[in-house]
Amino acid sequence: MAGGEIESDVGGFQQGNGPLFETVAAAVAEAAGDGAVAVELFAGAGYLTLGLARRFGRVFAVEGRPRAARDLERNAERAGADGIVVLAGAVERRLAEPPLASARADVLVMDPPRSGLTRNTIEAVLGLETGRLVYLSCDPATLARDAAALVAGGFALDSVCGFDLFPQTPHVETLAVFTRRP
Repeated sequence: MAGGEIESDVGGFQQGNGPLFETVAAAVAEAAGDGAVAVELFAGAGYLTLGLARRFGRVFAVEGRPRAARDLERNAERAGADGIVVLAGAVERRLAEPPLASARADVLVMDPPRSGLTRNTIEAVLGLETGRLVYLSCDPATLARDAAALVAGGFALDSVCGFDLFPQTPHVETLAVFTRRP
């Protein structure tokens, strides 16, 4: 993987196309840039987190599934990535609590489930003090819906890139980058 080797529990989410997902993880890290603080939502076992930890002094990684959060902690420890702070719990709740409620993040990275972001999550994201969003989506329709809400909330869509992780299927992984308008 772009950030190191990842292990996850048998019941955890796994990317089906490992070799190409390394390309996706590297593209996410490149889109995120570098800086002092990154926030990652829906972090899972750390597929994107370890790459972000190489570019940011601190990464707050939010994961709602307890098993995946434990896997992420273990993967961060194995990789020696002490700048990762794992925040287990529902994304909406964690965004409203310290340390995220008052965090200034250089970037917010998110890789939500196929259903995309809930309205409450979008509102919480819009309230976070960050100028850059990197959104990885496995469903272009929910990305389009969420992008419209993010743009209406003050962000501009800068770029979109697709990755065909599952050839000969209608599924495509999409990477969208947004910046907050002045």
